[in-house]
Amino acid sequence: MFDNAGRLLFSDIKTGFVSALNADGSVERIAGGMSAPEGIVVQADGRILVGEQGRNRVVAIDPKSHAVTLWHAFPNRTARDGIDGIGPILPSLDSQGNFLPTADNVIVPDSPNGVVWRVSSDGKTATQIASGMVRPVGAAVDRAGRIFVADEGGTLWALTPAKVRFATLSTPDDVLVGRGGHIFVNTLGDDAIHELDSQGHQVGVITGIQQPQGIALDGADNLYYTEFNTGRIDRVIRSFTLDSPKVTRTGPSTYIVCPVIRRAAGFSRPLGLTPGSSLTTAILQLVQPGTDSSGAFEVQTPEHSITIGVSTTDGGVNLGLSQNVSLSP
Repeated sequence: MFDNAGRLLFSDIKTGFVSALNADGSVERIAGGMSAPEGIVVQADGRILVGEQGRNRVVAIDPKSHAVTLWHAFPNRTARDGIDGIGPILPSLDSQGNFLPTADNVIVPDSPNGVVWRVSSDGKTATQIASGMVRPVGAAVDRAGRIFVADEGGTLWALTPAKVRFATLSTPDDVLVGRGGHIFVNTLGDDAIHELDSQGHQVGVITGIQQPQGIALDGADNLYYTEFNTGRIDRVIRSFTLDSPKVTRTGPSTYIVCPVIRRAAGFSRPLGLTPGSSLTTAILQLVQPGTDSSGAFEVQTPEHSITIGVSTTDGGVNLGLSQNVSLSP
């Protein structure tokens, strides 16, 4: 899961920490003291919700103070492990722009009890929306409002709102919906990540992963996943990604910034570069990226950093990444 600053958040069930992976590869610890933290979701205000498996509850991490507080506790009268994955956050508006009564509610699979809850954004009210599952551990929602639930019993369910079997898989552990509507499911039974279309047909699979646990998609639909057995986080570039840019100072408060865009094989869509500007920042020159170049711009600013964005559309789907660029003193 990515936070509002574009950092990849991940949990460590052994140490009890939630950390952030920065764009430069460095790791920042966000909060600790949790009992087997698992699934993560980020609310609009930046608050981080974490499924605490050891205590069968969801806690909230304040994005500024990093304080950990109880968000919602669930009873566990079984001998099974507690809550695993959580999310997603339901949209605020429907396709016509009307406000939805379930706006910003959070879907929480209650793993030990085999049910799924819809919880208000403040964590105070929980409504059961599905039952009769073996061990629901992850959830996602598509643009049509279908809620997908990964059940370790071997099923990917779709709540439409009726519960229907969408796909049969080997111990599904988590589920995501990409911007183009494809569904990604990591499966512990065959050490793979399956890509399904909107009808449940498999269109791709990544194999040979050593126990894939959490999965995430960034703003350009690049896929990130953890390999539990090796303690690694891996990335599959499906469109484009941004590496560290080259910054050259050309005068007092004047810099040339050259982004470094890495494209996936076969991805040739035109990309647009948008450098940030403000009352104190002026863009003097701008060269847009080409199919084999990353573009560049000259900026004049007293600021110590600038945010750039790179975006495109692919099949009517918006893909975009942003990057904070440090400027030379």
